[in-house]
Amino acid sequence: MNKPEQLSLMNPAVQQCPFAYYRTLRHDAPVHLMPDTGMYIVTSYDLLMEVMRNPKVFSNLAPKGRRAGLYCEEAERIVSEKGYGRFIPTIVNNDPPGHTVYRGLVNDAFRAGRIRKMEAYIAEVVEDLIGKFAAKGECDAVADFAVPVPMYVIADQLGVPREHFQKFKEWSDAWVAGLGMPVPDAVLIDAAEKVVEMQHYMIARMHERRAEPRDDIMSDLVQASYDGERPLTDKEVLSIVEQILVAGNETTTNGIANGILLMAEDADLQARLRQNRDLLPKFVEEVLRTESPVQGLFRYVTEDTELGGVRLPAGATVMIRYAAGNRDDAKFEHAEAFDLDRRNNGAHIAFGSGIHHCVGSQLARAEMLASFRAFLDRFAAFELAVPAGDIHYHPSFALRGPETLPLRLTPAAVG
Repeated sequence: MNKPEQLSLMNPAVQQCPFAYYRTLRHDAPVHLMPDTGMYIVTSYDLLMEVMRNPKVFSNLAPKGRRAGLYCEEAERIVSEKGYGRFIPTIVNNDPPGHTVYRGLVNDAFRAGRIRKMEAYIAEVVEDLIGKFAAKGECDAVADFAVPVPMYVIADQLGVPREHFQKFKEWSDAWVAGLGMPVPDAVLIDAAEKVVEMQHYMIARMHERRAEPRDDIMSDLVQASYDGERPLTDKEVLSIVEQILVAGNETTTNGIANGILLMAEDADLQARLRQNRDLLPKFVEEVLRTESPVQGLFRYVTEDTELGGVRLPAGATVMIRYAAGNRDDAKFEHAEAFDLDRRNNGAHIAFGSGIHHCVGSQLARAEMLASFRAFLDRFAAFELAVPAGDIHYHPSFALRGPETLPLRLTPAAVG
């Protein structure tokens, strides 16, 4: 394996399979400055927890004039002048006390008790989608299933028509376009135009909810106030809606696709899960731990500090790699192995930790569980329709999931 300075998260080979790189970093440089990005990458479980438990020093709020990802001046001008701007600090990109207020507005919608009441509804969404391809004997488990499952659910929760899910997915992809490999400015400009389209669509729905409230998250938000002091502005509501839309589908799509891929590649694993459905919750957690749909996110150093013996200057950007911590042998025995009998896989940090632990984590788990159960119930077997080496992952240094997942399906016997 090359030394840390010889590779980078911007390397396509690393993005395709980053785990050997993470292993090298954990051993040689758990806090490492990547020369080509100027960011520090943190890869050990304990140091990641140290960062996430200290939001005062490791802030989610980007310094003024800076944001994570690729930058294109024309793309930013388009969103600012034609749309409503980007990255208004609310939930993900904010710190207390503001973060606490905004997060409180959406907590109820994603509480575990409410998610349990949604289980039958989620199962219906899953069954409806599987029914569209079950008889064909084949599918692309990403496009046909893993993408629409969370998009349908989030669309329903926001109160927007689920039949537009392909447009929502297009908008979501545009929103995260700067978090991948370097691309021409033309790509970022096109993505900016799509973000503007999304913003105007959502603003129109918000105005409808103000006039005629419904039983959905968007209606709750447009009627909410900031700490009881004032109504939320359109930009504040839009920021929250954008984050729910993007986070609510990207993470879950990758989690579902990664789990189905693991079962399709491993007949013994698939057989064991068929024989004992009670193992499915553990399977969900081990998928999240080993594959980490969100590989990492950013923090910004607010004051000169030290982490793992490395001096970090105020203003530095830190990339915390959940995926690396989730395969740290110091925390998880034989961490590289997929182990349904692992006792502490619930300690994974696929959804982060601390005050920024993902608000939608229970919903994501419920959607993954329903998806895996339905695939095992509806198909006597499913396997890759292409060689494993032909499965390519999205080029992103923040997210991880296969671009496509062609499967051969054997329907279960009826009766």
